[in-house]
Amino acid sequence: MYPRLELIHEAAQGTERDAPPLLFVHGAFCAAWCWQAHFLPWFAKQGYDCWALSLEGHGASGGREYLAAISIDDYVRNLSAAVKRIKRTPIMIGHSMGGFVLQQYLTSHSLPAAAFLASVPPTGLASSSLRLLTQAPGLLLNLNLYQQGSYNPVQDELRDLLLSRDAPEATTALLAQRCQQESQRAVMDMTLVNPMSIRPILPLPTLVLGAAEDMLIAPQDVVATAERLDVNAEILPHMGHMMMLDTRWERTAERLLSWLEGLPDQLVRKTENQTVA
Repeated sequence: MYPRLELIHEAAQGTERDAPPLLFVHGAFCAAWCWQAHFLPWFAKQGYDCWALSLEGHGASGGREYLAAISIDDYVRNLSAAVKRIKRTPIMIGHSMGGFVLQQYLTSHSLPAAAFLASVPPTGLASSSLRLLTQAPGLLLNLNLYQQGSYNPVQDELRDLLLSRDAPEATTALLAQRCQQESQRAVMDMTLVNPMSIRPILPLPTLVLGAAEDMLIAPQDVVATAERLDVNAEILPHMGHMMMLDTRWERTAERLLSWLEGLPDQLVRKTENQTVA
């Protein structure tokens, strides 16, 4: 039986835009809650119909009891299930692991457009792990211990790993309270990527953003994702990995909004009334 998936909905406020809905996909150790503080209400106020998915085993979705065995392919199937529930083909925005899942989804599905925030690159986590090993071995060790369930990070460590230095205590407290373990299978899927297995993605309007102070996804990783999608990468200054929660989250939202408003009118008209069986 397919697991129940948490799908949070924030309806457009005021005059709804003549545009596809937005579906936000979280990264590892998180769930749909990471979009609730800022992005869902902010984009709803801009007139967008907004949705945020908790992948299988995350948040209020089913699957916690077998989380360790859930694969990236399972997460891809979660995206398909979410699109069917929304009933209209959305523009997807994937963060970190969610961006990696979105890349896999696009190898076999079409979307009107897609955006990637600090996405795990096509080649996976190997370069990120090596960089942490050489530049911040303590953070890498603590991250691995947390994944094994034998370590609870303090707020300062979460700030160092996921946010900019001036992130408010309320944000780090939220992360400390809400973050969870990730699927061991999914982490391995993103770590042991066979370069020969990376499949092409059909062209589509794409935005690829990175964060200059990101300890996990470096600018070169962001460039690798952009190159796969044949677009230019953009690196936002003074920003940590959690681009939707960090101190200057509005810069991420405003750049995303500018890109959305610049999408071709014919794309919007084509997808506005498109339904999913």
